[in-house]
Amino acid sequence: MLNVDLFENIDNNSVIDLLRCTGIKTKIYKKGTYIIKQGSKIDFLGVILDGSATITKTDTLNRTIEIEQLKENSIFGHNTVCLGLNKSPVNIISNSKSEVLYLPFEKVITPCEKLCKSHLQLIKNIMKMISKKNSVLNEQIDIIGKKTIREKVISLLEGYRKGKESFSIPYTREEMAKFLCVDRSALSRELCKMRNDGIIKFNKNVFELNYPEK
Repeated sequence: MLNVDLFENIDNNSVIDLLRCTGIKTKIYKKGTYIIKQGSKIDFLGVILDGSATITKTDTLNRTIEIEQLKENSIFGHNTVCLGLNKSPVNIISNSKSEVLYLPFEKVITPCEKLCKSHLQLIKNIMKMISKKNSVLNEQIDIIGKKTIREKVISLLEGYRKGKESFSIPYTREEMAKFLCVDRSALSRELCKMRNDGIIKFNKNVFELNYPEK
């Protein structure tokens, strides 16, 4: 539990003190069980310590819409509690045996009377995790705003290239399709066309872009 982004730059003894003074708790969920149900009360931030989960939403026609995959170190609940809302607009369902850390929002964001460094660092880490997640969301919005699947793929790959001849992306084909908001079969066809056109090379999630970096 101590090796997560939430406790970055906080020593182990201080983490234990924080657990006591803020009421931070953990809970383990079986595969397929609800971590949060849509409409349930939420006054906390959550972090996936181990395992993974899926965020879904039930619309007015009672259809289930998949919104996001949560992996280890993913934070959730912040968009709700930071807006002062107290009911979850989504479901979160465990994909496997998962361990979740719960942080009471008001206690965690309010520094204790001693203004201890570890509590202030915890608040900084939470803000950093939220900012990182929002940055990824903004990047996704920019990418899916492209007109064609090819433009979306190139835009996504450019973000991971970073001067490397060969690089990997953290997505399976299905996850890549969901991130780009495109049909998986259509994505696979376009990737093959791009390979045939000499634009890319790939083996599973390892890619090469065959033109000079911008």
